[in-house]
Amino acid sequence: MICFIDFETTGIDVFRDEPIDFGAVLVDFDWTIIKEFSSTISINKSVYLTKKSFNIHNISKEILEKSPNQKEVISKFFNQFGTDFRLGGWNTSFDVSFLRKICHKNGMMVQYNRINHRHIDAQSLGFLACELGLVKSGISSLNDWINYFGLIRSNNHSAIEDAKLTFQVYIELLNLFKSSIK
Repeated sequence: MICFIDFETTGIDVFRDEPIDFGAVLVDFDWTIIKEFSSTISINKSVYLTKKSFNIHNISKEILEKSPNQKEVISKFFNQFGTDFRLGGWNTSFDVSFLRKICHKNGMMVQYNRINHRHIDAQSLGFLACELGLVKSGISSLNDWINYFGLIRSNNHSAIEDAKLTFQVYIELLNLFKSSIK
């Protein structure tokens, strides 16, 4: 199984910034979403939520103040999803680094280490499709691929929606590669 994950964060520095929204979909081998997980994550009052960050994901401090803390969120995630999967995503190394950070900070490294460490990165597959000439070059962002495949986005920078859309783009890229082999 593959668990497609996405985090919205206060910034891009895993050492300084914090996750504030976590979305995941668990997909079986028939490409069916069998579980979904979504939660905002509270942040310490000392963590600064910049206006630039807010403009990207529209998650306010007021929402975060009412959100569960990291330990509650990651515990609920593992209770719901288990660990029998590999991780997938868009720019997977970014999201995996934040997942690992949360697990490390909250005593959940045993669970994290049970996850298959071979991750799937849809962004890399998109890059390969361009390099092989299967599509025109210049398609690089998740939004570019969503538009290319005619998928619908209803909420920009929502972790759960990005996880779902990344899964859909992944399927479309696999189909693109399969059709180029025939």
